[in-house]
Amino acid sequence: MMAFSALSAEREGVPPVVVCTYEDRESALPGLALLARSIANHAPHLRLLCFSSLAGAKALSDELPGMELRPVEDLGVSGWSVKPTVLLHALEESDSALWLDTDVVVSGGLGKLLDALPAGAVVVGEEYRYRQLGGCSARARAWGLTVSRELDCMTNSGSVRVTKAHRPLLERWQALLADPRFVAAQQMPIATRPTHLLGDQDVLAALLVSTEFADLPVHYIRNGPEMVQHCGANGYHVIDRLRMIFRRPAFVHMLGRYKPWSFDVPPDPLRSKADYLHFVCFELSPFHAAAQPYAAALGNPTWLQRRSRLARVLNAMALGNVALRGLPLALAAWAAEWKRGSPPPLSCATEPLASLQRQEMSLRSRVAE
Repeated sequence: MMAFSALSAEREGVPPVVVCTYEDRESALPGLALLARSIANHAPHLRLLCFSSLAGAKALSDELPGMELRPVEDLGVSGWSVKPTVLLHALEESDSALWLDTDVVVSGGLGKLLDALPAGAVVVGEEYRYRQLGGCSARARAWGLTVSRELDCMTNSGSVRVTKAHRPLLERWQALLADPRFVAAQQMPIATRPTHLLGDQDVLAALLVSTEFADLPVHYIRNGPEMVQHCGANGYHVIDRLRMIFRRPAFVHMLGRYKPWSFDVPPDPLRSKADYLHFVCFELSPFHAAAQPYAAALGNPTWLQRRSRLARVLNAMALGNVALRGLPLALAAWAAEWKRGSPPPLSCATEPLASLQRQEMSLRSRVAE
């Protein structure tokens, strides 16, 4: 087993870092199983704290020595707003904690990635193809917060690493997620929500640029070299694919409402082109590749097979290269976005709030489709 050098900083009886997650949906158990099994495979020195009352989660924790179940009754919150609360509970057992969503599968050196993170920084994922300068400060001002800085990119809270020193940030994040304005907005269709109330990561972004927390260093887990956030044909972007031809990310995050385990039955391309496209894209995705070692443990589900002819042909043409086999569809999707006149920007640029909100709504609507 490869040594994890951060262990040298371990206080007696307190591990330096734990991974934590939460799940209350039976339908998402395949994702939780992939997350837990892939951590056990690629980073067996890490503990996974799973906050769940599901029987399937209990069975998984009984099987995997590194996975520990925690009660959800003490959380006082459920659903999409649990992250700061779960992280606070995890920090009672560890000096630092990494949140990972249950649609994440570890595919490489997660321990090495954690070992290289700046010790004092709040670490967040880089948002899916959304790097406009001004997005975080716009959210902060909409919350009525005083802005003292801007961040390079929007935050993605599918992966968040914090330490005990970040408790005040987590408590403030927790409080804003309980704010009646946020709670009410979560009942609205996502395309109609105000930008600062879209989800938990928009609230976190607002806090990180506010005067209250402007002294906290922020570090991004970068798309491409460190992780892949996959969503649709070009969610794993052409440029990131070319950068990753001979590299493997630490983990893959499967964004959007289309989850791999949704495809027990292949969609009919004549009845639903969108569903079929997402189905093919998944079969060509790095998530599909990273999940293969666990197929037998999951009962060899049909959704981990490559059933579409198009996916088989493209995989063969790319000689099985995970980054290249989806490249033709990614190029086609990128060209279509340019033709529509609204390609998501790939570099930071100052944008007015109205423009930011229109682009954000467009992106989120496509992710939620």
